[in-house]
Amino acid sequence: MERVMSTPESRNRRQLAAAIKSLRSMVAEEATNQFLVLHPDWIARYGDRARQFGIEDAGYHQDFLAAAIMSGEPQAFQEYAEWAARMLMARGIEPRFLAENFEQIGEALRKRLTPPQVEIVDSYIRPGAERCLARDAKAVPEPSSQLVQLTRMYTEAATGGNRHAALALVLEAVRQGHPVIDLYADVLQPAMYRIGHLWEENQITVAQEHMATAITQFVIAQLYPLIELPQNPSEKIVITGVPGEFHQVGANMVADALEASGWDVRFLGTDTPSKGVLDAVEEHEARILGISATMLFNVPQVIRLAEQVREKTGDRISIIVGGAAFRLAPGLCEEIGAKGYALDLRSAIRLVNGLVLTGN
Repeated sequence: MERVMSTPESRNRRQLAAAIKSLRSMVAEEATNQFLVLHPDWIARYGDRARQFGIEDAGYHQDFLAAAIMSGEPQAFQEYAEWAARMLMARGIEPRFLAENFEQIGEALRKRLTPPQVEIVDSYIRPGAERCLARDAKAVPEPSSQLVQLTRMYTEAATGGNRHAALALVLEAVRQGHPVIDLYADVLQPAMYRIGHLWEENQITVAQEHMATAITQFVIAQLYPLIELPQNPSEKIVITGVPGEFHQVGANMVADALEASGWDVRFLGTDTPSKGVLDAVEEHEARILGISATMLFNVPQVIRLAEQVREKTGDRISIIVGGAAFRLAPGLCEEIGAKGYALDLRSAIRLVNGLVLTGN
């Protein structure tokens, strides 16, 4: 039976990640107190919210730190630091404050961890703080397809709350002969990336971002009946999120695209209890289980689910993974024991169909 790779190094990383999580509240409070002592003007500026938001943010930073350490991917924490610095800069907060907060978190952890653990934490925290100050944030690339203008128009409609205009745009593209799956890959997927970037840059509110996501979910539901589905799908797959994962648009599009390519798909949505996933895999007699995770700190749930699936089904089920968490930490795929990871919709289709061709 195939097992998740377990080495002394990986076990040490998991233990350290668990220790950081157990210290989360204490460290977040201590780091925030230290920050506010050094910057009392933040209390004058934000009032009681300064401490509340400081503790929340410090806890969030630790979640990503623990997840990056568990995955063995320092680059993943640096990418998070760059994203957080870019997002805060757009809201008038200089990156130096984030870098300082990282160091305060590191200082609080150093008091409570063993010397070898401190060495690992420092190897993540310090490059992360340096990345904050580098200010070399990468721009989101524009989609390269012929549907660039449609993507821009769709983004404007979705962020403006005009779901009828958003739907009309893609329905007109269908009438012009564009396959629905191409619209998923070349319009909706890049539009969602762009919408996320607009929120990071403080050009739209979190309410607008949520609204645009809801509109995209609505559009997907209207496009689904227009997909030409094969009459007799043979291979079976289950696609799911894990407990605590609330992003489902990408996984939803992958599920639809796989149906279009001939798969019998059960899409379980997000935040799905592990028992429900296990039951669905058995009931559906699935050959493959696809697990999606957007946030890096949800990876432990992915690992746990993969282990539970193997305990119940042995080698009968091939596991694949996808989502932004695995773009940040591609090495996790091997450690989890997955057959591969998908970066986007089209790579997911290639990966799943490739498993059939190779007999995995």
